[in-house]
Amino acid sequence: MQCNVCSSPLGEPIFDAGSEQALTSLCELRKARVRVWSCPTCAHLLGDALPDTEAYYASDYRILINHDDEDQIYEVQEDRIVYRTEHQVATLLDKLRLPDGALLLDYGCAKASTPHQLLKQRADLKVHLFDVSHMYEAYWDRFIPQTRRAVHETPSAWQARFDAVTSFFSLEHIPKPQEALVHIAALLKEDGCFYGIVPDTFGNVADFVVIDHVSHFTVPSLHRLLSSAGFRYIEIDAHAHRGALVFLARKQGSVAPSPERSEVLQRSRALARYWGTLGERLRNAERNNRGSPAAIYGSGFYGAYIASALTDLECVQCFLDRSPFRQGKSMFGKPILAADPWPAGIETLYIGLNPAIARAALNPFPSPGIKPIFLEPYTA
Repeated sequence: MQCNVCSSPLGEPIFDAGSEQALTSLCELRKARVRVWSCPTCAHLLGDALPDTEAYYASDYRILINHDDEDQIYEVQEDRIVYRTEHQVATLLDKLRLPDGALLLDYGCAKASTPHQLLKQRADLKVHLFDVSHMYEAYWDRFIPQTRRAVHETPSAWQARFDAVTSFFSLEHIPKPQEALVHIAALLKEDGCFYGIVPDTFGNVADFVVIDHVSHFTVPSLHRLLSSAGFRYIEIDAHAHRGALVFLARKQGSVAPSPERSEVLQRSRALARYWGTLGERLRNAERNNRGSPAAIYGSGFYGAYIASALTDLECVQCFLDRSPFRQGKSMFGKPILAADPWPAGIETLYIGLNPAIARAALNPFPSPGIKPIFLEPYTA
């Protein structure tokens, strides 16, 4: 096993789930085993790639494809839902000063919600799209001509053409990110920039065990990947987007120093220990509340993880979710209902939110008659 960022040899994995069942980022169960290696050279965290990676992304990875405006909740501000695309566009415009008429390519774009929303504020931009699947083309048809998009391979005319390449939560899915970064660098003009977002496995610990995320980037490993592709100026921000690393890299500019790795290596092992005990802690809570009518708050990854870890779902009546795009669907054979009003008869509520923000997001707890069970937050 070699690191897919720096090619260094890897020893034994620091984490092995010990199960042949795993969850994808779309909360689907697959027959697979989650293992994670830690690279001592660049502090990257590497998982096993799906054996059918190419076919999976060509036809099975159907993200946010059921509705034109379907999106994921980023945060709730009082009573207003802020969706992830809205926040991504605002962050990009704050960090990236694009000239009028700039040529921009969104790499691994899927439905391309972010460039679509970006054009509503910057109609002057010449947006292009690239992905490895044809399934999103009906969405592209609504705002991008066919001459500005490509699937599987980019046209030779796109070499050294773009002022900016963007990538929103796609690099973590690519088994060979070194090749992808060389490709991206070749698509940029000499003064062009690469801007993107990847999960921060310490800020959103679910990333560590998502089976279709082959790369779990850390600040040192993301820096190493960008610098190895020829980028000199590198800026990585772990605060602009909660649970994610926002990066800006340019071919020109001063060379950014390499980040410290030792603390990251220690945190990686602590995170492996966290996931090694989380399932049993959930089952202990289940035993202490056996027979109590229950629900799971949140139908994203954490909610799906709770459902997969419990030994008996008979007591779980439903999932609760504030997203209108999730309500009315089902997961694990349970309906997904609105979180307000609370269903009658629920006594125990498993909180399926990012443990780093769950208590703050539900403070004050909206129903004092229900016992909440929170996932303990990760601490290094």
